[in-house]
Amino acid sequence: MIKVEGDAENRYSRGWTCVRCSSVIEAMYHPQRLTHPLLRDGERGQNRWKRIRFDEAIQLISEKLLRIKQARGPESVIFCKGTARDVGGWLPRLCYAFGSPNYFGLGPGNGNACYRPRVAASTALLGGLPVPDLGQFDYSSAGISGHHPPQCLLIWGANPINSNPDGLFGGWVRQLILDGIPAIVVDPQETWLATKAKHWLRVKPGTDGALALGMLNVLFAEDLTNRDFCAKWVLGAEEVRTAAMGFSPEKAAGITGVPPQDIRLAARLFAQRGPAAVIWGVGVDMNAGCLGTIQGLISLMALTGNIEIPGGMILQGDPFGVRRRGDDAADFPNVKLKRIGADQYPLIEVGNPYAQPDALLDQMESGQPYPIKAAWLQGTSVIPSSFADPERVLRLFKQLDFTVVVDVFLNPAAVAFADVVLPAAMFPEKDSLYVHLAQLGAINKAVEPPGECHSDAEIILALGKRLAPDYFPWAHVKGWMNERLQPSGKSFDELRELGSLTPPVQYGKHESGGLRADGRKGFVTPSGKIELKSSVLDRSGLNPVPHYHDYLSQYQKESKPGDYPLILTTGARRPYYFCAEHRQIESLRKLQPQPLVAIHPEDAALQNIHDGDAVKIASPHGSCVMQALISRRFNPGIVHCDYGWWFPEEAGSEPSLFGVRKSNVNALLPSGLQGPGGFGYPFRSFICKLEKLGS
Repeated sequence: MIKVEGDAENRYSRGWTCVRCSSVIEAMYHPQRLTHPLLRDGERGQNRWKRIRFDEAIQLISEKLLRIKQARGPESVIFCKGTARDVGGWLPRLCYAFGSPNYFGLGPGNGNACYRPRVAASTALLGGLPVPDLGQFDYSSAGISGHHPPQCLLIWGANPINSNPDGLFGGWVRQLILDGIPAIVVDPQETWLATKAKHWLRVKPGTDGALALGMLNVLFAEDLTNRDFCAKWVLGAEEVRTAAMGFSPEKAAGITGVPPQDIRLAARLFAQRGPAAVIWGVGVDMNAGCLGTIQGLISLMALTGNIEIPGGMILQGDPFGVRRRGDDAADFPNVKLKRIGADQYPLIEVGNPYAQPDALLDQMESGQPYPIKAAWLQGTSVIPSSFADPERVLRLFKQLDFTVVVDVFLNPAAVAFADVVLPAAMFPEKDSLYVHLAQLGAINKAVEPPGECHSDAEIILALGKRLAPDYFPWAHVKGWMNERLQPSGKSFDELRELGSLTPPVQYGKHESGGLRADGRKGFVTPSGKIELKSSVLDRSGLNPVPHYHDYLSQYQKESKPGDYPLILTTGARRPYYFCAEHRQIESLRKLQPQPLVAIHPEDAALQNIHDGDAVKIASPHGSCVMQALISRRFNPGIVHCDYGWWFPEEAGSEPSLFGVRKSNVNALLPSGLQGPGGFGYPFRSFICKLEKLGS
C-alpha cells in the first residue's frame, strides 16, 4: 500500500477523510501488528506466546468450545464485539448457530450506554430509530429533484465534526452550518459547533432531561405544537404536558445552568423554523437518566410534527432490505434461553440485539442462573474502554475457562486473559460489506493481508464450519456476502463495481402503510401511533413519559460533603483516536502524547495546577493520573478526562498490562450504576476531586 486518499466522486464522503484514515498505512505495516495466531505459553498475564498456524488455532478453539457446550450448555459461552466495524453483520450468526443467546456489544458495556438506549426507546415510542434527513439518501424515488435540507438543527450531546458515528457524516453538518442553517447546540463543552450555534445551551452534565422538559414546557405554554399532526398521530401529548408543567424555563435553568431566556428562544426556534432535525449522540446515552432525556427529545420531534417529512426526522429501514445487524436470534430454533438480562430488563428486547452487560458481570460473579465459562472477544478492548470498575472486569474474565481475542494489535485484555489470539485483517486487506441506513457499500481488498491475518468474516466462517456446519454452508466468504445481499438484487462483485448504493427515501410512510409489515397506515407501535406515553415502557415497569431524576446529587449524598466537589465527565471524542485504538501509531500519538484532564483555570488555581502538571483524579471508587490541560472549554466545577488510554510502549505483562491501570478514567466509576431498564451509565456525570502530583 502506497497511498490512501478520499474519492471526491463519492457522494457520501465527497472525498473528505479523517486523520485516522490517512494513517492507515502506518498501522498496517506497524512492527507491533499481529500477523499470526498466538497460543498462550505460560500463565495468564505473563505475555508469553507460542505462534501457531491458523487452521491449528481454529481446530483448537472449536474443540474447546464444543467441549464447554457439551458440559455446560451453549449459553455458557458469550460472543462479544466492540463498536462499529463490519463485525456486527457476521458475528451474530456464530453466536446463535452455536446455540448461545448471549451476544454483546461492549462499546461500552455498562448500561449499553452508546446508541442502544436511543434505539430501544425510539423503537418503543416510534417503532424505529428516527434519523436526521441531511441529504444522505436517494431523493429521486420521492419525486424530488434535490434535497430539501433542515432549516434548523438541534445538535444534542453530539459533536459530528470530531466524531461521525452511526453513519452520520460530519461534513453534511458542517456544510449546513456554513450555509447559514441555524443550530441549537446542547453541550457542556465549547466545541466548534457551539461557537457557530444560534443558541448554545451549555447544559450542566447529567441534567439533559430537565432541559428537554423545559423546552417542552415552552412548546405547550406558547402553543407551539403541531396540532394537526398530534391529533392524528400522537398519543400521550396531554401526559407530556403534565410532565412538563413542573419545568418552567426558570425551574429548568436552576437545574441545568442554562438561562431561562435561552431555553425559550431555543424552543421557539426549533418549533417555528421547520423542518427541524435532531442530531443526537452518546452524550445523551452516557447518563443513568438517559431514557427520560430520550423520551423528551422524541417528544420534541413529534409534537412539532418533524417526523417523516423532508428535512426532518425519518424512519429508515435496512438499506435495500439487507440486514444491518446480521442474523436475528429468533431465526435460530437451537437458541433455547433468553439473553442475559432479559428477565431483569425487558426493554433490552426492544429494538436491541444485545444482552445486558451489567447483568453479565453479576452472573459471572454469582454463577447464577448458570455459569459463564468462555468468551469470544472480537474487536473489543474490554479493559481500557468497555467497562467501569475495570479491576472487577479483569478478575471476572480471568476466571473463565477459555477466551479468544480477535484483534489487530495485542491489547491489555489479550495479555490478561486470552488463551488464543487471532490476527484480523484491516479494511484495505479484506472484502466485506458496509451496511448502514444511508449506504450499502462494498469494502474492497486493495492488498493481501500480512502473514495469516484474515478478515473478521473469514475467521467467523472458518470457526462456524466447525461449530455449526449446517449454518455455514459457504465455501468462501463471497458466498455468504452474496446471500446477505440477495434482497438488494446485487452480487458482491456487482456491488464492488458500483462502490456503494444509496437507498431511496420515501416520506410520510406512516400515511402510506410503508412502515408496518401488515401494510396498514401508522407506526410500528401497539397503537399504530407515536406513543409519547409509551405502553411498551409501561409494561417494562418504566416511567412511560419524559422525566428527570437528579442522579448527580444522589452520588454526592453518598459521600461526605465537600469530599468530591467537582463534576467528572468523560468520553468526548478526539479526532485522532477511536475509543482505545491508535495509541501505538506514532503520527497520531504525536498529536496528543498523553491523556489529558481539562480543568477550568479557576479550579486549577485552587490547587496551583498548571498546564502539563501530573494530576490525580479521584472518586469514592478509584483514581487515575493524567496530564493537566488548563482550559475554559468547560465551566468551572467541571473536569473532563480522556478515556480509552493505555500505553503500548510499556511492558505488556502483569502488573503493567501496557500501563492500562495508570490513566484509566473508568477506574473512577463503580459497577452497578446502570439506569432504569438497564440503559445508561454516568460516564458523563459523576463526582471527583483533583490532586496535583510532584513538585
